[in-house]
Amino acid sequence: MTAPTAAPAWPADLTGETLLPFALWRVLHHVDGVRSVGEVAQLARVQPQDVPGAVAQAAAWASRAAQRTQPVTEASVQAVTACVIAVVGPMGEFMVDDVLDELGDGAPLSALLSGVAAQLGEAQVQAFVRQLRTRGLA
Repeated sequence: MTAPTAAPAWPADLTGETLLPFALWRVLHHVDGVRSVGEVAQLARVQPQDVPGAVAQAAAWASRAAQRTQPVTEASVQAVTACVIAVVGPMGEFMVDDVLDELGDGAPLSALLSGVAAQLGEAQVQAFVRQLRTRGLA
């Protein structure tokens, strides 16, 4: 099967400051909207069929990063609360409320997530992150 030769482009939400795994940056570093998939693959030293997947994964990472900078919404509060409750039980609701009270209005989702995570033990943080991932928040 031949890899497409069209020039891949950077995902819309991706910036130079977006944190990505090295394996993705290795490919995205060469994506400029002009180079073909084959050229990008050769420069990144990966297989041509790996380039579209790397671009798609980078788009997902960038989308999540952009989402975390958005202000906290009622929907995000409900999702985070559900994640915390799944990890610590009903007290999770109070934990989220306490963090929201500390943050005030207009806080970004990342601040809410960090504030809640700071109240959890290491194993609980890992479970919290797994819950967030299932809801597309991490």
